[in-house]
Amino acid sequence: MTAAVSPQTPAGAKVFRSSAARFFGWAWMVFAAANLADLIWRGDDAASLVAATVMLLGCGVAYVVALRPRIVAHAEAVRLHNLFRDVEVRWGGVERVEGGDAVYVHAGGRRFRAFVLQISPRNRARFEAKARREERKLPDHVAEYIQGRTQTDFAVEELREMAEDRSRGAKTGATEPVVTWAWPAITALAVPAAAFVTAVIIALF
Repeated sequence: MTAAVSPQTPAGAKVFRSSAARFFGWAWMVFAAANLADLIWRGDDAASLVAATVMLLGCGVAYVVALRPRIVAHAEAVRLHNLFRDVEVRWGGVERVEGGDAVYVHAGGRRFRAFVLQISPRNRARFEAKARREERKLPDHVAEYIQGRTQTDFAVEELREMAEDRSRGAKTGATEPVVTWAWPAITALAVPAAAFVTAVIIALF
């Protein structure tokens, strides 16, 4: 079950994810667990049942939006774990890695966007302004290296280097991207949502 919900990361793989999103995701899980325990202990009516299903639905959202999204780059391929779909591209099939407002992997004539590490133009401008202020406190060679670059930019740079290095020694074979539905993520939302609708119906009638 653990492997189905969170597939094992290959040894030596590089994982890119949002630390802030994970923090808020786990914070919600703890909050929901405490509230569910209280509802189980003291709740005995339809309103408590609805509240419990809301907590569970929130846990599903936290998993899908905050805890699940990541980019995993290992020896054979790069995988984009998005909200409801996974994309795996072997290094030999990576045409290029592009940055900007998100991480994009081009393969098979298509462009795949990673949900994690997205940044809006407004947030990028705010980050660059803050970076310019911080540059004065850093050594010149450090300031030059990080100047105006976000976490997204650093991830793109690392992925480009990995694609260049590993595509040379990539094994021959299928290089077309493989896109699959993430059924654990779909289930994590669908089951609590169905339970919530059922609880509301029970409460109304």
